[in-house]
Amino acid sequence: MSMNLCLYVAADTFTETRAKGTHVVVIDVLRASSTIVQAYESGVERIIPVAGVEEATRLLPTLDREKALLCGEQEGIKVDGFDLGNSPLEYVGTAVRGKTLVFSTTNGTTAMVKAAASDEIAVGCFLNLKAVVAHLISSGAERVSILCAGTNGLLSLEDFLCAGLMVNGLVEAYHNQLGLNDAAVAARLLAASMTDIFEVVSRSSHGQYLSNLGFKDDLEFCSRLDLYSSVPTVVDGRIQGRTQSSHR
Repeated sequence: MSMNLCLYVAADTFTETRAKGTHVVVIDVLRASSTIVQAYESGVERIIPVAGVEEATRLLPTLDREKALLCGEQEGIKVDGFDLGNSPLEYVGTAVRGKTLVFSTTNGTTAMVKAAASDEIAVGCFLNLKAVVAHLISSGAERVSILCAGTNGLLSLEDFLCAGLMVNGLVEAYHNQLGLNDAAVAARLLAASMTDIFEVVSRSSHGQYLSNLGFKDDLEFCSRLDLYSSVPTVVDGRIQGRTQSSHR
């Protein structure tokens, strides 16, 4: 059993050629991945990640409006006219249970769309980190790409730390049968030196930006490790809810 793993520090570095033939994990700790995982646990019917607000509003009329919600943000703030923003704390209970979410964010959903040519897209964050590692191992994938969404084309510290912890989990499982690119090696080193997740998330540039917008509670929630054991996966541009998914 062997695996070749490449880590990409921002979505802008990822291409269709790099996506083909790989299992991709998209990480956007603050906050798209965390929000999707929370919504999935809250019983959504499905989630449709899209690359931008225009696509989201264009898609909405094709859906059952009684069950469909427009969700997401631009530059961290809920889009005018949208039903929900990008705080995972919004995606609980009856607010989303049984709903279809059309979801657009500045970085995270754009990364998912860019990975569309891959064999599979899994959504990862601190909340389901151990589950993502187990999912990759059980998949038997020989080529894995961990795609950090980043922030506006730049590395995000919180995504990079989360990726490093995932790499560590895979290294432990595969021993010497795991090939890593330089970014994956660097992420492992970072994970070894930074052990307080909340401190890292709070000190990151995007964490400070969101805190200034009033989302400090989101930072604390998104820093929680292994809260959930599920791994949402994007299939044909959709994430099916738990009760309907053929992957659970």
